[in-house]
Amino acid sequence: MQLVVNCWLLIFCFEDLILSSKYKSSEYKAGLRKRVKLTNSEHLYNVQDADGSQIPYDKADGRQLFNHYRHRMTNYDEVLGGIRAEQEGAITGRQEKQIAVAAAEQILEKYRDEHVKVIQDSQTKGRFIKSLFERLGVSTASALSKMLDSWSEKIKEVGKLENSQRSLQTWNDTYRVQRELIKNLLKQENVSADIQAKVNLIYGTRSVNKAIDLGSNFFNLERSETLKLIKSVVRYAKF
Repeated sequence: MQLVVNCWLLIFCFEDLILSSKYKSSEYKAGLRKRVKLTNSEHLYNVQDADGSQIPYDKADGRQLFNHYRHRMTNYDEVLGGIRAEQEGAITGRQEKQIAVAAAEQILEKYRDEHVKVIQDSQTKGRFIKSLFERLGVSTASALSKMLDSWSEKIKEVGKLENSQRSLQTWNDTYRVQRELIKNLLKQENVSADIQAKVNLIYGTRSVNKAIDLGSNFFNLERSETLKLIKSVVRYAKF
């Protein structure tokens, strides 16, 4: 009887030794780590505790961060569950350690990528600012700031001029439409050719001074009286 018990003990120890050596092999460890994947990278800065309650990112300690990252950003729990299913509910500490290490590696790689982006963005902005210093011939940040502020004001002025130009273009279009409508109206109403010719001369006027002369001739008015009439409607021209 004692011999049978000893044999069973030897078999059990032998199996345990085989399993232990298997779990210690580098190939097996690498295979375990390959199972772990980053699944929810958007949770990198959205830290939660075990109950799903929000933890301020700048207040979370190392343990809270690691628990959040491995459980919510990787398939850590899924991999552990798969191993337990393969081994009839059992899992060794070495296996669990390898899965935790793999999860940490995934998170560190994600942090590296984030930091590389930040560094690259900073370098791009730095080169741009340096080129501004060189092109504008300034040597201090305050001088650059003043220069950019002055540019901002100039851009606003350009914007105002563009708005004024668009308004003028709209007014010119309206004027041309009105001119053609009046010309056609005179024709339809059988207004004399002489009057139509005078109206065309008025619309063809390209200066305020010439308009004064035409007004004096057409209306038989003194130049001063025509000037008074025209001044009442002119806004910008000087004469």
